[in-house]
Amino acid sequence: MASPHDLILPHTHILLRLPSGAPRILVITPDTTISLGKFGSFPANALLYRPYNLTFDILDAPQSGLRVVSAAEITRDVLGGAGEEETEAEAGEHYREEKEEAMRNNRETVDDPAAQKMSWEEIEEAKKVGSGSGRDLVQKLLSSHTALHQKTPFSLQKYTLRKTKKFLRRFTVLPLTVSALNNYLLEVKEPQKILDLRDETLGLMLSLGNVHYGGRWLVIDETGGLLVAAVAERLGLLYHTPDPTTTTTTTAAAADNGADPTDDPDGAADTTTTEGDTTPATRPPPCHPPAPAPLKTSNTITLIHPNEQPNLSLLKYFSYDTNNPTPTHPLHTHLHTLNWLQVVSPHTDMTLQQPPEPPGLADIRGGKRGAYYRKLRRWQHVKAIADATAAGGFDGLLVAGYMELSGVLRWAVPLLRGSAQVVVYASSREPVVECADLYSSARKAEWIAGGGGEGLDPTLLLAPTVMEVRARRYQVLPGRTHPVMTSGGEGRVEGGKKRREEAEEGEAEEAGSPQKRMKGERGG
Repeated sequence: MASPHDLILPHTHILLRLPSGAPRILVITPDTTISLGKFGSFPANALLYRPYNLTFDILDAPQSGLRVVSAAEITRDVLGGAGEEETEAEAGEHYREEKEEAMRNNRETVDDPAAQKMSWEEIEEAKKVGSGSGRDLVQKLLSSHTALHQKTPFSLQKYTLRKTKKFLRRFTVLPLTVSALNNYLLEVKEPQKILDLRDETLGLMLSLGNVHYGGRWLVIDETGGLLVAAVAERLGLLYHTPDPTTTTTTTAAAADNGADPTDDPDGAADTTTTEGDTTPATRPPPCHPPAPAPLKTSNTITLIHPNEQPNLSLLKYFSYDTNNPTPTHPLHTHLHTLNWLQVVSPHTDMTLQQPPEPPGLADIRGGKRGAYYRKLRRWQHVKAIADATAAGGFDGLLVAGYMELSGVLRWAVPLLRGSAQVVVYASSREPVVECADLYSSARKAEWIAGGGGEGLDPTLLLAPTVMEVRARRYQVLPGRTHPVMTSGGEGRVEGGKKRREEAEEGEAEEAGSPQKRMKGERGG
């Protein structure tokens, strides 16, 4: 089976980069038409099972479809017609001409809108009857410009590229990764919904947290699932090849929901009769549903959320819907969710209380009996997750949310194993600095002098460090290189390591110290 990033498969999300540079996310649904507004429309089947990272031209009417654009053609369009093969003499002559034109500048050039002789009505008419996927229109605009000869080579290329981005009906298909989705949310959508979390900051969090395949990771995510998606991508759990042709039988679906496969929700088993006999058939003994599948204990993500249901809406871009999860998706069995009440005070949560068995379970109707079994299986699943979380032993903690960090770390840090990494993100400096102060040396000395107590234990986290990373975009042009001033998002990250318990430290020191081993051998 092809990898999700090898070919464009049905019912997957893809990222289109339009000539203007604006990204757009679409779902490839077979036998439908995809519309890109002013750039035109094309059938979705024209993209199916094609490789990613290709550039397509939308064919003009009456044709319908796409044409693959070669790399050489893209280069010529970007450079304004350059890139053709030429002899050495022609290349030298062309270089001398460019050097002479480079001495010219546009200091005395007046930008006159009347220099463009084509009116807007003529441009719209040319768009309707034009050909070449918009290239003919760009050439008409260049030929009708009366002041084109006054432009320097740089300004001419810039003008040509601007018109190409505006009128060329072309796009590039890119795979939708976590990095691409992060940039899309920052540039197009509302960045405050993901706490202004930038791609480089997200990568720093994963590196500081030492996220790798095989571990158990505790995550507090209030970015809509972006942090969970990044961790799942590192663990190999994010990408899934959807197969709409695969269907499950009624028995398998009932078993997955916790119902008894032999139960009859309409009670037809009570009145089943044989031919010539009106005596109701004897009800078969009720079959208890199979025990729930064992909980995954490695390569898992445990999400703690403040609401009744977790907010993982961004996982829909990776073929996973929390309201209607796909059983074959890796996240279905490796993503565990709990709310804070189930972690802090599990005995007060109604979900963790075993549903009482109704009296006369063997005699009630099949539908009610199946409903009880579904509640029982749901309780068993949530109880197993809560017990595994309370047992601790997680390999790392990653936090990105609005909640007060002192309360989050008070309950989350004790669930980690020794030497586990703790990474906290905040969109501003103050929460991270306050969090680092909670585990400072002064706080530890005060805690030890007071004999400990309840609340946050500052001795559990070692070497808290506040970091900031930001890869700024630069506009690189001849003689005018400067950073882009419109980019936002300046989040801070705090990293630390949980202190190992004294028993673990003693055992490790005794087992690994050469001096102690030599003393033991001499003494023996």
